[in-house]
Amino acid sequence: MPVAFKPHFEIAGRPVGEGAPVLMIAEAGVAHFGDMELARALVDLAAEAGADVFKTQVFDVEALFAASAGDWRERLRPRNLSLDQFQELKERCDDAGILFMATAHDESRLPWLEALEVPAVKIGSGERNNPGFLRKLAELGKPVVLSTGMYGSDDVREALAALAAGGADRVALLHCVTSYPCPDADVNLAAMDHLRTLFSGPVGYSDHTPDHMALLAAVARGAQVVEKHITILRDVPDAQDWKVSAGPEDFPDLVADIRRVETLLGHGRKEAAPSEVAGMAWALKSVVAASDLEAGRSLGPGDLAAKRPGNGVPASRLEEFVGRRLRHGVAADTALSFEDLE
Repeated sequence: MPVAFKPHFEIAGRPVGEGAPVLMIAEAGVAHFGDMELARALVDLAAEAGADVFKTQVFDVEALFAASAGDWRERLRPRNLSLDQFQELKERCDDAGILFMATAHDESRLPWLEALEVPAVKIGSGERNNPGFLRKLAELGKPVVLSTGMYGSDDVREALAALAAGGADRVALLHCVTSYPCPDADVNLAAMDHLRTLFSGPVGYSDHTPDHMALLAAVARGAQVVEKHITILRDVPDAQDWKVSAGPEDFPDLVADIRRVETLLGHGRKEAAPSEVAGMAWALKSVVAASDLEAGRSLGPGDLAAKRPGNGVPASRLEEFVGRRLRHGVAADTALSFEDLE
């Protein structure tokens, strides 16, 4: 039997899916650059801004990069932390009331995810066409959030099959473009709609643009999980994440704007809003006398008009007055009621 991916699930009690608030992931990545003081500041930034998740990355450079990519090994080696240091960051997240998550980039770090008791597994776009690793991640038995940068539809199907083979049925797919920064013409938020045709779970967006527009547009388009890089430092040589990151100067505003967009989206029913009730009196129209009318007059269409305010008989009932006789005289512009009729 194929796995049926759940349209709704929870991450540490936090609902994810249609009808739930957008899950906001603050992706710190390696923006700590191996400095625990910076790492603590990143946790504080995410928590104080109101993000739901603080996320980082765990890896071993020798396990992640072949020797031929020695320059990448040397670039990222100092941007790593120990398991004990990640444990400290998790405890800081726990104290601040924000979820701690981490992306494991190689198999040597799978035990770290278990030791850190992450509530969900975040998988980066770089695991495209790596079904064996995806299956092992799924076998951890936790909800999965998968970024799909560089993916085509067949790649998505392959990844979903691997996750399903590992027993994962709580999966969220994030549309993503692996470009730092991503140009507007490549953002393609409509791809979220296509992801919804490929599986039944929550769909969202991981952002690599330099500002907030795409992320807010994604929420307006129905993203149920979103991710944004955060940073403290900028203009860092041999680094790219800071180019697409929010910082202390704008990340709190971004989170607040996402929550505002959610409020603006509303419940989806078409009905009068509570704030419209007062306006109904002056904006709508009632049935009124078109001129001075004497008692006993048989009302014709020309004797009646629809005018504001709307605190009388609605204009939609005007025809019910036609052919009826007035019980008493009424002055022009007087709102008519059925009690005025014989």
